[in-house]
Formats: sequence, structure tokens, C-alpha cells
Amino acid sequence: MRTFLQFIRTNRYLLFFGITLTYFSSFGQTFLISLYIPKIEEVFGLSNTALSSLYAIATMASAFSLPWVGRLVDTMPLRRFSTGVLVGLAVACVILSVAIHPVLVMLGFFGLRLFGQGLMSHTSISTMARAFAADRGKAISTATLGHPLGEATLPLLIALGIGAWGWRSTLQVSAASLMILVLPFILFLLKSQPSDILSPHHLLGTQQQKSKNPFLVMKDRAFWVITPAVFIVGFLNTAIFFYQIKLGNSRSWDPAWVAGSLSVYAVASALSMMGSGPLVDRFTAFRLFPFMLLPYILGVVLLATLQHPLSYPAALVLIAVSNGGGSTIKNALFAEIFGTEIIGAVRSVFTTVIVFSTALGPLCFGLFLDGGWSYSAVFGMSAILLLLIITWSATLRKIQ
Repeated sequence: MRTFLQFIRTNRYLLFFGITLTYFSSFGQTFLISLYIPKIEEVFGLSNTALSSLYAIATMASAFSLPWVGRLVDTMPLRRFSTGVLVGLAVACVILSVAIHPVLVMLGFFGLRLFGQGLMSHTSISTMARAFAADRGKAISTATLGHPLGEATLPLLIALGIGAWGWRSTLQVSAASLMILVLPFILFLLKSQPSDILSPHHLLGTQQQKSKNPFLVMKDRAFWVITPAVFIVGFLNTAIFFYQIKLGNSRSWDPAWVAGSLSVYAVASALSMMGSGPLVDRFTAFRLFPFMLLPYILGVVLLATLQHPLSYPAALVLIAVSNGGGSTIKNALFAEIFGTEIIGAVRSVFTTVIVFSTALGPLCFGLFLDGGWSYSAVFGMSAILLLLIITWSATLRKIQ
């Protein structure tokens, strides 16, 4: 623990840069965007299906855009790239805030998903993976703390803002905060960083080819072993949180209890992130990867078999352990398998997989639920799918 704290003190500026970006990536995450959904439905008279379709289209469009934009983190100066991402996120907030037609709502969603969920996290983790070698696990686990911090604090702040100012003004305040507070702060944090972190990298041979066409990474067998585990986490996370209130209503859980359980999830996720960093540095992500979904399957089994109110926070704790530790493991794994020189291109492709999975999760769950499936049946099917993916992930050991 002392070594970990010393590492944080020594590299605090770059680590705070990573935490800041992952924290404000929450502006593009489903758990925060969902707070605006009821108001947008009311203003535009949209049904659940209509609005979720707009959201799915925007999310999938951002997923397909990510590899071509995200690869630039390998070759563009870090200050310039980070500035562009923050400006893009602020513009997306403004577009959604002034929307007078569903098409503008979809465009706002697209910007929030691309620049928020996608590129803010992508820039943070790519920088950590490249800047640190021996301590890559610690760096990634520290930077990703921004995710649970955002989950624990921002929903309350945004909900209070919507109640006090309305949803449009809250989005505009968010945009102003990004430009007036966050942008100068991250530029300050990068000011003292060495040139090898801030400057573009010179790529040669196959690295240059994969940077220009990130989808070439799909030719590697390792990609197809890793992808199902990456996909299922985004798929189930988004679906569970998207339908959590309706799940609670179906089991007579107090909505406040369901919402409050997210704080437990955030704490468990943060602790898992911090604990996984040293483990990755000691055992390597390559060895840990096949085990990262084991707590998740236990959490889903709880949701499938129990209906007591305590089962929800208990399940979220198990899911958070997989999410928190898995976030560190998979991001370190990308660097171990594919190298750090093209980490931006590689991560952008996997981020596309994640974003695509988050678009399909609520849609597929909705289709099954509308088709008459119970929540227990849907979670039972999810547990079987997780078991198959865990078995497939174990074949990674045959590659190297």
C-alpha cells in the first residue's frame, strides 16, 4: 500500500489528468443521460420505443466513428487532442440543450456518446497505458477511479440542477463548466509532462498500417478471444441500469432504495479498481483476464433467483467487482497483447465494441421483456451466456 501511495504522489499530475477525464466522461454515460430522458419525452411527446431508438442510433453511430477519431491519440499532440475532446463534449451538451426537433436530440446524444462515453475515457486510459510500463496496472486503476466517483456524485448534482433550473439550463451549465473549469485544469496538469507523453509517436510498418486502419487489429486471433468478454460487460451493465427502476417496481422495491444502491456499486467498483492495479502489475493482465467475469456471473444469478430488496445491492457489489477490476485488467491486457505504440487504435476498436454493446443491451432486454419474459428468466439466460464467455476467455492462454 505504501508503494502504491508513493506511486500516486510521484505521478499525481498525470494521474489526476486521467481521473478528471474519466470523471467527466459521465456526461456521456447512460446512467447520467437517463436523468434527462423523462423531460425530453415530455417535451417532444416521444414514446419509450421512439426515444430509445433515437438513443440506440446515436450510440451506434458514435461506436462506428470511434476507431477513426480515437486512433488520433497515437499521433496527435495530447494537449490538442484532449482539448478537442472536451470542446466536442461541451458542444454536444449545448446541442441537446437547445434541441427543438428529435433530430437535434439524436445529434446531441451522438456527441455525448462519442466525446463523453467514448473519447474522454479513451484518452485517459490510452495515456496511462502508454506512459507507464512497470506500473501500468496501478496507473490504469487509479485513472479509472473517475468512473465510480462520477457515478457516486454526478447523478445527485444533475438531478438537483434539473429540479432547480430545468434540463436545458443544466446541460448549458455542464457545457460552461467543461470549458471554464475543466479545460484549463487538464492543460495545467499536462504542463509539466515530458515530451514523450505529450508529443505524437512515430509509427513504422504494421503499426502504421493499424493506426491508419484500426480494424486491422481484428485479424489477430486474440481480438476474437477478448471481444466477447468486453462486449458482454457493456451489454449487461447498460441493460441493468436502464431498466433498474422497472425491475424494482416489478419486485416492489422502493425506487429510492434502487437509486441508493448505486452508491454501494460505486464504492465497490472503486475498491476493486484500486485492488486490481497491483495484482495486474504482479501477475499480468494476461493471466487474470479469464477470471474477471466470475463475480459478475454470481451477481446475475442473485438477480435471477432472489427478490429480496437486499439482493439488488448485493448483486451490484459483485457486478462492481468485475467491472472495477475488469476495467484495469482489460485495458492493461490491450497493451500487453498489442503493444503501447498503437494503443489508441486498439482501444478505439474495443471501445467501439463496448459502445455498440451498450446500444444493444437495453434494446435486447426490452424485446425479451415485451415478449413476455420475466426479469428472472432474462437474468437466467444472461448467466448462461456469461458462463459460455468465461469458458471461451480461458482459451487466451493458448495464444502467445
